[in-house]
Amino acid sequence: MRQLQPDSIIPLYVQLKDIIKSDIEAGIMKPGQKIPTEFELCEMYSISRRTVRTAISELIEEGLLDRKQGKGTFITTPKIQAKFGPSVLGFTEICKLNNLRPSSKLVEQRQISATSKLAEALNVPVNSSLVAIRRIMLADEVPVMMDYAVFTDAYNFLLQENMDNHSLYATIKAKRDVSFMRQRKSIQTVFADSAQAQYLEIPVGYPLLLSQGTVVSSTMEIIHYGEQHIVGDKFVLYI
Repeated sequence: MRQLQPDSIIPLYVQLKDIIKSDIEAGIMKPGQKIPTEFELCEMYSISRRTVRTAISELIEEGLLDRKQGKGTFITTPKIQAKFGPSVLGFTEICKLNNLRPSSKLVEQRQISATSKLAEALNVPVNSSLVAIRRIMLADEVPVMMDYAVFTDAYNFLLQENMDNHSLYATIKAKRDVSFMRQRKSIQTVFADSAQAQYLEIPVGYPLLLSQGTVVSSTMEIIHYGEQHIVGDKFVLYI
């Protein structure tokens, strides 16, 4: 363990900040890991609680640490960066671009009838047969999104596919020679209901980003309508 230098012209709180930063950058302290308590840091480095609090507060302001009421202070998990443009990247591709390991858990995979909202989005008659797939998307095993995709009956082969921990777009591309383009998209802030809170492991009422829209092929065939409930503090969306 590195020691502080009381005789240095560098303030003790800055030295402590530098040690914590170095441990984060070196991977000694990992995202999501709880750091020692203020009391423990005082004991470890023989410094005052005020010095520790100053160092921790500045690291929180810099976005490296996150204080959770009643739980402690944790290393911040980097936010997933995603850009909304005309082309569509699947969750697997987004995670790989952010050096994260993607996975998913299947919640729902069934045939449904088109409501008026879905009929309009997919340009099909009301009560048409559709395919609905709902999954929880995880990055490095942390739930970050609930994804709900509804396909026209032309994609009913998806009902027979294993969608648990498998890329949806890769599955489609293996069956069809299609590219994915975004046709319409909207984003708004909503708050987690009890089901979303349970699946995403967040409190009820936690802020979410709701992204809604349709995805089409390069020939403008409507492929699916999608809704993504995204944990607000885990994503940065560029439009």
